[in-house]
Amino acid sequence: MKRYLVTLLFLITIICNQALAADKLNYNKLANEFISVLNSKDLKQVEDFIVKNFSPDALSRWDNTGKDRYVGYSMNVALFHGSLSLLSTELGTSNNRIQHISKVHSKNTDMQYEMVIDFNEEQAVTGWFVGETPKSLDIISLTEPQLVNEVKNYSNLLAKNGIFSGTILLAKGNKVLFTKAHGLASRRYDVKNNLDTKFQIGSMNKMFTSVAILQLVEAGKVLLDDPITKFIDKTLLGKGDFDKIHIHHLLSHTSGISNIAGFDEIQHKVRSLEDIQHLYSSIETTFKPGSQWRYSNTGMLLLGQVIESVTKESYFTYIDKNIYQKANMQHSGSFDLDVPIRNTARNYWFSVETGEITENLMFQSVKGGPAGGGYSTVGDLHKFALAMQNGTLISRKLSQEALTSKPELGAENWGYGFSVRGADNNKIVGHNGAHLGMTARLNMYQDKGYILVVLGNFQSSAWPVVAKVDQLIERL
Repeated sequence: MKRYLVTLLFLITIICNQALAADKLNYNKLANEFISVLNSKDLKQVEDFIVKNFSPDALSRWDNTGKDRYVGYSMNVALFHGSLSLLSTELGTSNNRIQHISKVHSKNTDMQYEMVIDFNEEQAVTGWFVGETPKSLDIISLTEPQLVNEVKNYSNLLAKNGIFSGTILLAKGNKVLFTKAHGLASRRYDVKNNLDTKFQIGSMNKMFTSVAILQLVEAGKVLLDDPITKFIDKTLLGKGDFDKIHIHHLLSHTSGISNIAGFDEIQHKVRSLEDIQHLYSSIETTFKPGSQWRYSNTGMLLLGQVIESVTKESYFTYIDKNIYQKANMQHSGSFDLDVPIRNTARNYWFSVETGEITENLMFQSVKGGPAGGGYSTVGDLHKFALAMQNGTLISRKLSQEALTSKPELGAENWGYGFSVRGADNNKIVGHNGAHLGMTARLNMYQDKGYILVVLGNFQSSAWPVVAKVDQLIERL
């Protein structure tokens, strides 16, 4: 009997391994086919593959716009990378999901990435993405001149391959080591980007909002432990115990509040915080404040409201006087999109609707605000970084608190309005900005002393530059 059970278990193991091997072949086949379709850069082939192989649930996501979103994302990935070469594959079945992971090489960026495809039990695709660049395996040390030369050559490569349009600034403290502008600010009028071109910076506005709040903390007008209901009438808010949400929860994205509803429908006419107050009633609490981290645009909008409540000034006036002017940021602001501000860049992405590279003009707010959408330049953001480091905007002590992660609140990689990442001896603080056709990043390499600003106005322009500099600085 024992021998029979052993034999049976052995046969079951063989059958299971054979089934797993067969499944892996099927998943590999689908993944390889998808890579081939992406490399074709043909809209019809991409759409046909997605309709045929993605699950009905995936196609119906986001109010039945899932198909168009996946087609659009896939086309933008295909056009950005030019061609993806398969290096290796693996299949994971943990956490009750099937995940196919391919390591691929991008022709245009000359970097490796992880292409992750999620499948359901019917072998239909439930989602996919191209992940972050794996860490560089190169351990050969660099000198600072070699670093600068590498960044220069890499930015030229990306521009030559047609995927970097924007500006770059690399500095060591207040000493600028390298700057460069590539591409066009306006494809419509054939206007080139320059170092003073104002780019949209997306969510990087959150840094300014957070520092403004900390200025009020330093002035004794706000406490980090103050409940938001001290400054915002709770009758304006939705369901939940908002008395338990404190200022430091909003600053660290640990407040637990929901997204604000109805903003997209009116974003073309929102020019002040007063214009969205009637939407606050849609905001609800979803988890205990300080128990976990969840990125929140809504939390930053409410901090903008706190600034107005305390100062009796408009958010925009306060930021202009107390952030931009104090840091000598002469080219920054939350400009009205329909006002012809000189030397501003338009943003470009591949649109499924038009079938070609398109301005994102119809898909953004008419004016930026506390959560994002403003404009700046690489030079101004360098000045902002220096002002954070030298005590111009807030004290060095409070600045250090802002730039330090808050694990006690569940924010392992977040301070007060700033992301915190990297190794213990290579701490990187700053912020991303991203929207259709624009990407932006400020990195302050706290242990190495470098500052990097990258602003892009075409698809994912900024990300390979940031990834490359991260890898290079580790080798200094």
